[in-house]
Parts: sequence; structure tokens; C-alpha cells
Amino acid sequence: MGKESKPTQQEIATGALAGICSGYLFKKVSKYAAATAVVGYLAVQGASQAGYIKINWKKVNDQIEDLKEACTISTAGYVKDLTEKLADLTDEISEIITDEDTLLLENEGRLKATARRAYEAFKQNAATSGSFTVGFALGILFA
Repeated sequence: MGKESKPTQQEIATGALAGICSGYLFKKVSKYAAATAVVGYLAVQGASQAGYIKINWKKVNDQIEDLKEACTISTAGYVKDLTEKLADLTDEISEIITDEDTLLLENEGRLKATARRAYEAFKQNAATSGSFTVGFALGILFA
């Protein structure tokens, strides 16, 4: 492999600044979105009480029932897919050779190579990613 480079102060500062800005904006936008939803709900309720809006509750209830049915159908498909994936995983687990002290995978070489690539990618971006994460948390905290 090549010469390992240390993260520069500029990379760390850039990650931290981007994180702080992102965290700050995230918290501010989420506050305004929640406030807008509440004000909208109150406006609709007030207009309904004043007689400006007439809500067709039968239609609302019918649509809610349709959504519940669609969610049930969607969930059933999801559960079926999940069950199939679980069965595949169970088959893979059954391929694991059990020893008293260790568990060995048949494709251990491929697993090690994947882990090594993931580690190298993390190691190259650790300073920027870490400083962004800390900055994001600080941005949310101080917004």
C-alpha cells in the first residue's frame, strides 16, 4: 500500500463546519415543519368549526380503511419476503462449521477481503466523517 497520509486540519475543519451547518439547519427546519403542521391543523379545525369547511367524515373514514387494507397487504408481502430471506440466512448459517473454540466460514477469504476494504475506506475518511458527526451533534445541540 502507499504512504499513509495524516488528516489535515483543513479536512477536519471542513467536516466539522459542514456538520455544524447541517445539524443547525436540520433542527431549525424540523421545528418550522412541525410548527407549520400544527398551525395548518388548527386552521382547518377552526375553519371547520366556523362553518367555512365541511369535512366529509364518511369519505375520510373510507380512505383510512382503504389505507389500512393496503398497509395490511403490503405488510403481508413484506413479511413473506422477510420470511424467505430468513430461510436463506438460516441455510447460510447451517453452512457454518462449528468447532469448540471458533466458528469458521467457508468463504473466509472473501469475508476478510471485504472487511479489509471497508476498513481502508473508513480509515481514509475517518477524520472528515468523525468531525462531521461531532459537528452535526453540536449543530443540533446549539440550534
